[in-house]
This record gives sequence, C-alpha cells and structure tokens, in this order.
Amino acid sequence: MAEEMALRMVTMETHPDYVEGESKIFFNLPIHNPHNLGPICSNGITCFAGSVFYSITQAPFIAINHHFSIITDDTLVFSTNDFADAHYVFWRNSENVDLVFMELFYGPFLSAVTVGVFFLICLEQKFTCKNSIILSFLFAFSTIIWAYSNTSLNTVPAGLFLLLGYLFFKKFFRFKQNRFLLLSSASLGFAFLIRTDVILFIIPMWLFIFGTILKRNSKIHSLFFYSIPLIFSYFTHKFIPSLRFLPSEDTGSVMGGELTAFTFGSSLSHILTSSFGLLFAPGVGLFVFSPILLTMFFSFPDFFKKCKYECLLLASFLGMTLFFHADLRDWHGLVAWSSRYLVLVVPFLLLPLGASLEKRNKKLMFVIILTLGFLGVIFNLSYVVQDVSWFVWSTPGSHTGLFGLGVPAYGQFNLWINDIVIWTFQYSQLTHSISLMFEGLQHDIYLLHLFGPVIYFSILLTSIIFGIYLFWRIKSILEKQD
Repeated sequence: MAEEMALRMVTMETHPDYVEGESKIFFNLPIHNPHNLGPICSNGITCFAGSVFYSITQAPFIAINHHFSIITDDTLVFSTNDFADAHYVFWRNSENVDLVFMELFYGPFLSAVTVGVFFLICLEQKFTCKNSIILSFLFAFSTIIWAYSNTSLNTVPAGLFLLLGYLFFKKFFRFKQNRFLLLSSASLGFAFLIRTDVILFIIPMWLFIFGTILKRNSKIHSLFFYSIPLIFSYFTHKFIPSLRFLPSEDTGSVMGGELTAFTFGSSLSHILTSSFGLLFAPGVGLFVFSPILLTMFFSFPDFFKKCKYECLLLASFLGMTLFFHADLRDWHGLVAWSSRYLVLVVPFLLLPLGASLEKRNKKLMFVIILTLGFLGVIFNLSYVVQDVSWFVWSTPGSHTGLFGLGVPAYGQFNLWINDIVIWTFQYSQLTHSISLMFEGLQHDIYLLHLFGPVIYFSILLTSIIFGIYLFWRIKSILEKQD
C-alpha cells in the first residue's frame, strides 16, 4: 500500500473511493479491514497502510515517469503469447504505468547502492580489495538480496540506510570524529522510520559505543552524538500519526510502549521451532535459500579472532532479530521469498567471510565459495526471472498453486498456508520455482518482453562488461593507494 500513498504524493489526488471524514485504513481494500476498525484519516493522500517515509523514498521514481512519460500504456501490452493465464495478462495490463516504472528501477537501483556501501564496509574492515570485491559479488547475486532487489518492499530502502549507518559507525571508530557518529545515527534513524524493527540493530550499537567508552575511559559525549538524532526519529515516529489521522482513542499510544515487543508472548517451544524454521526450513530457511551464509559457522570464529567485540556485535544482530520475529505467529513471512524478516541481517552474516578468505587455504575456500555461491545464484535466479507469487503460489483461497494446499476439502476455506509448504522440500516454493524455471518458464523480465532477446542481451552483456571494468579500475586505484 505504500506505493499507492507515494502515487498520491506525486499526483496530489485522492483515491476515487476515498470519502472525506469517513474513510479509514484499507478503505480501498475492505477485505483487509472488514469491520472498518481504526481511526478516521485526516486526508486522502496518506490514508494508506505503511510508513510515510517509506513512500517518500518511492515518490521520486514515480514522479520521473509521471512527468516524463517514459513508460506509457502503449509501451508494452502483454498477451497470452507472453503469459498463458489470461487473468494474469489482464491484471498486468491494468497496472498503473507510473508504478510499473517504479517497480522496474526502485529495487534494483537502491540494491545496487546497497552493494556499493557493503563494498566500502569491507574495505573499512581492512579486507583486501580483491576479497572485498568477491564478498560484494556474493552479497549481490548469491543471497536473497538479489531476489528482493526485484521488489519494492521496505526491506530494500531500510537495508540501504542500515548499512549506510553501519559504514559511518565504522568510520567513527577509525577516525574518532563525532560527525561520523551523527551521520550514522541519522541514517539509522531514517531506516527506523521506514521499518521499526531496525531498532534491533540500533540498541546493540548503542551498547557497543557505551561499552567502548567504559573500556577506554573516554568522554561520554560521543554517546549523545549517537543518541540525539535517534531520539528525534523516535518522536517523529510518534508524531506522524497525529497528522495522518483524526484524534481518537485508536491513535493513542503509550510512550515507550514499543518495548513491550521485547517480552516474549509465545511458548519456548514455539520460539525455538520458529527460530530453526527461519534458518533451516526447506520452504523459508535463510540458509536454504542463501547457502553461502552457511560459511558463518567457520567465518564467525575466524572473525572473532580478528575483531572479538565486533563479532559479538554482529552475532547480537542475528540473535535479537531471530528471536524477536520467531515470537510472531507469522514468523515465516507468509508467501515472501525465504525469511523476509531476516533480510536486514544478511550482510552482517556474510561480512565475517572476509576474515576466512584472508586466513584459510585459498584453494579450499575457492571450492566452497564457488559451490555455495553457484547454488545461491540458481536458487535466487528462479525468483528473479518469473512471478513466483502468481505462478507458484497462485491466489489466496484458490485450489491451485501452493495456496491451494491450505484450502480444506469442505467448509469455509482459509487464507493461511499449509505447514508442508514450510517444512518439506517436496512442497517448498524453492523446489517448485526451480522446477518451473526449467520446465515451464514464463519469464517476467519486462525489458526482454519490450526489446526482444537480441537487444536485451546486448544491453545486459554491455552492462556486465562495464561493471567488471569498473570494479577492476577501483581495484587498481586502491592498490596504488596502498
């Protein structure tokens, strides 16, 4: 729904179904709010679910196409020659072209910048330029980051600003300049305004700074430079709803009430089962969909020998995020690719591999990385080249696709998913996506449909060559500086 809010920000026009003084969240999709609960919206621009700041990151991409008409209704019209399902063809042709443009460039652009920031973090870790490039390519193409780069989910911008905050965090400890701490907290604060669970990274970093101050007997004012922008972000987060909704009991909240989320509401067995599922379940497990992250079982010990306290910091990111989301009923993320709640942790699980690359046998490491990395590329390619949500999952309540496994034979159907989709390889979305990619592919590559194979693959090959050249130039420049 955030993209709908972003569209309204650009056009400054309300939704046709919006009624002043009556409409509430999901007014245009009543199935998500059947009892019409919640406060009344104060305006038709922000009367949608999602963060205002998340929509702000999407608005520039929508505005580009809205004002310059790069993609129009006539640019590409799909037919049953492109996709066998006529209902799917109708839906795709009825999409708003401004949103189509945003979906095409928003995720890939922000993800590319994220990979660049990850590369700079690797250099801050004092990894060699060669190993930093290897880690960056693994991060970009062999983890679920590649799959999510083809989406406009809020994990994409949140991941960028989280890594940007961590980069400035590292620079602060290198240069001992508080301006980097201000930039770090400002980036983390904006990431928090996009996704509130970024607080699971902010708190450990605050404790890390506090522990460093105590250890080195330093001045405590550095902690204030880190805290002030974050406090401002928190109060902004609390204040924004008063601008979006009319005053009511539903908009009231207790200051600091978010801390109640850190108290477990589920049984220990549920939390442990969910934690295992988030990492290893065939249908959603992070290590299944991104096998290269299995290297953390030897890379973290190697990294611990090099940077003990930072290794503990990275481990705390995983621990807090894992147990926080394992406590939720929908810990599996429903029909998302792999464990969508763990996307933000991925770069911090891969980062320690740089220590192993510089310490262990290079031939053995090459075999391990090549094998696990190749598997990750194939796994995530199966999501990138096709619409898994439609052709693998189908639609909620239908009797086809993986959703169909959750529909009872008799009685009222539910919209939930069957446990065998999560816990078995036979019905895993990964298995079915790979099978469909090789046996019945209906590719969903917009530019390939638009330009045809000759022009598209020429552009793709040129882009790959330019990218390799760019990395080679960066490597040469950095080696000369060393």
